[in-house]
Amino acid sequence: MYHGSVSVGLIMSRWAESIVGKLSCRRSGTGRSTPSHRRITELTSSVRITEIIDRAPVSRFQWRAIVICLALAFADGFNVLSIGYAIPSLADSYGVSPADFSIVVMAALVGEILSNFLIAPLADRYGRKRIMGLGILVFGLAAIPSFFATSVLALAVCRFVAGLGIGAAVPNGFALGNEYSPSRLKATTVTVLSSGTAVGGLVVGVIASRIVPVHGGEALLLVAGIVPLIILVGTWRWLPESVEFLAKLGRTTKVATILDKIDTRTPHSAYTEYLLPPQPVGARVAALFVKGRATLTVLIWSMMFFALFGSYFVLSWLATILTDNGVQDSAALLATSLATLGGIVGALVLGVAMDRTRIGVAAAVLGPLATIASVSLLAWILTGGGSTAAVGALCFTLGFGAIGLAAALTSVAAQAYPTAVRATGIGWAFGVSRMGGLFAPALGGALLATSMASATVLLLSAIPAAIAGLLVVCFAVTLRRRKGSGGPVDAESSSASVLVSG
Repeated sequence: MYHGSVSVGLIMSRWAESIVGKLSCRRSGTGRSTPSHRRITELTSSVRITEIIDRAPVSRFQWRAIVICLALAFADGFNVLSIGYAIPSLADSYGVSPADFSIVVMAALVGEILSNFLIAPLADRYGRKRIMGLGILVFGLAAIPSFFATSVLALAVCRFVAGLGIGAAVPNGFALGNEYSPSRLKATTVTVLSSGTAVGGLVVGVIASRIVPVHGGEALLLVAGIVPLIILVGTWRWLPESVEFLAKLGRTTKVATILDKIDTRTPHSAYTEYLLPPQPVGARVAALFVKGRATLTVLIWSMMFFALFGSYFVLSWLATILTDNGVQDSAALLATSLATLGGIVGALVLGVAMDRTRIGVAAAVLGPLATIASVSLLAWILTGGGSTAAVGALCFTLGFGAIGLAAALTSVAAQAYPTAVRATGIGWAFGVSRMGGLFAPALGGALLATSMASATVLLLSAIPAAIAGLLVVCFAVTLRRRKGSGGPVDAESSSASVLVSG
């Protein structure tokens, strides 16, 4: 399956490149694109785009762009978690065991990982909006046929292709939301977008309780495919292209129009040179490891891997662990929902803390601390027969730490790279972290299958949380040392220094 998945991923990447390549630049009156170096001679002044965005109040235009990206993140969470609620019903329909659907879950994650690596980075060349639109279209059109699938294999193929689509769209949604946010709100914005995924998962659970008993799991998958298409059609005309990407192309008239909507107090001219940090050249992935970014890239990948590994490890089996220790099924489902709600709150709190406190990204260490404390107390209460209320409260704080950390660290990847490689940086960070999400549930299931006490498995989830916390500290110390030594935090990213302190 692996070699076939890679081949399909490469084909999708080339297909995406061939489609968007024809639309990669707007034509001038002569039918040829106007290179930015030819326009420089016409420009009369210069200004940095980031300075304009930072000094102006957040405009209605920016809020609209962020809300659209939030809606797309919601659709992602809605679709990804829909399969979990549909599996029991689908297993009855297909006449197989629920365990046979593990290939379906893995196919979706593999598709998303391949797309993070191969398709999402194309936005650095062709623009955020085009790749997001293409990804959502593929995602929706592949998710809808899930309704008509009659076998596990057919459903796995649909989910794999849907994963390719969402893996292209979501990282670029985070990149776009980051670019339209002022530096003082970047971490908050990206963590809000991350919480949108959790909200989607929470909402699909409510909808599933109404749809699945009446119409079956197939109907839920159909809804999960239609929702993103409705969002795409309803918001496409208002979704802006990255203003930094347009500036890189030298399309100053369009840049000035967008900046007029962001900073309404100052008129902006098409004859102004809109400056960006120096852009890297050469291989896109290689650019993540040059000019002082190698250490930061390794730390970002490691932090996000262990954060998502820990989140998936415990939350994928949380309901099972609770019921194994005598918690009633209804209470276990409620506690799992509280963990998701805690993740939403945690993402927001950690994002604001990273933006507004003096310790910057180091504030994210609150997530691992909350996770370790929660699993320790929860394991103790479960073995001692604690109250349902205490179990629910600890599941909330567990979600606060585990899900909140994974969401908050997304903002680090969004701020650490310059425009030219931002989609590449976020896409690869997402891909590496998804590998943690791919292996963690399998490891948790394997440990439970060995007859290991479920409370012990719960305690083991503190290990990836502790590793993630140590990596957060290392990342924060690395940034602070670079800033203290007078060297650049990132040679080309003006927003990376915001990570050092709020």
